[in-house]
Amino acid sequence: MQYLPIFMDVNSKSVLVIGGGEVASRKVDLLLSANANVTVLSPTLNMTLQRYADSGKINTICACYDVSYLSDYLMVWVTTDNGTLNQQIWQDCQARQLLVNVADQPHLCAFITPSIIDRSPLQIAISSAGTSPVLIRYIREKLESLLPASLGQLADFSGRQRETVKQRFSSGTARRRFWERFFSSGALALSTDETQLQAEFDHQLSAETEVAMGDIYLLKTPADTELLTLKALRLMQQSDVVVYGDDIHADFIELCRRDAERRPCDQLQLADIAVARRAQGERVCLLVAGDEAFNALASAIPDVHALSVSHIIR
Repeated sequence: MQYLPIFMDVNSKSVLVIGGGEVASRKVDLLLSANANVTVLSPTLNMTLQRYADSGKINTICACYDVSYLSDYLMVWVTTDNGTLNQQIWQDCQARQLLVNVADQPHLCAFITPSIIDRSPLQIAISSAGTSPVLIRYIREKLESLLPASLGQLADFSGRQRETVKQRFSSGTARRRFWERFFSSGALALSTDETQLQAEFDHQLSAETEVAMGDIYLLKTPADTELLTLKALRLMQQSDVVVYGDDIHADFIELCRRDAERRPCDQLQLADIAVARRAQGERVCLLVAGDEAFNALASAIPDVHALSVSHIIR
């Protein structure tokens, strides 16, 4: 992974944009949408930036670049078409440990901006590390058509209910399973009507639920991650713990839920550890490679859900 994907809070933070043309306008629009305190450094401004300056949306320094203008900024965006100047600004920012992004020059970027699908407060960022912008645009168009605008309303509602759920359920596992039930109950279809959404939430919250029982999902990994079935991916994503031996490729482990506990262990301990964690009420994803290990564990572990690429055994 070349870049660490993060979401940065720039609300009321000072950000410097160097350049006054169309590229600078696009960067400024993005920063203003996140409520940054933007200063534009350029001897001239295009019509859009001039309008922002006149209305007080941005601060401006009408001058050519000088290192003295680099002060207490959170980050610096460089949008000039002067390659020599861009290189100099990058070096000056490096010396001052300032985050810097030079437009269209990935080798002069301490950070890059992804393509964004905005369903605020829900946001999805997509990046190819600058290698294929057209591919990213294609993927974004596909996702935009699949994700309804009401996702943002559902995310906002859920955020406001977190404390209520925390008071109702004492353990993180119980809270997570409540949210899984709520989201799978048709909440998205109700999200445009908060009265109905609140009623469904209250219903799910007050419903009597059984004590959370653990499960073991025994998955035999195929030769390639692309051969995993949708069912296998769903089980991997809902597991609390991932248990695996040293013969499992890291690509399969990375497809499991991001916040799941990773538990590498010796092949002889796989069954014991999986059973012990299930007894604690956790859902365990047990990854194995090869028919011999898969068949042995499927026979040895009581009530295991054993999935071998394209078929399930109970």
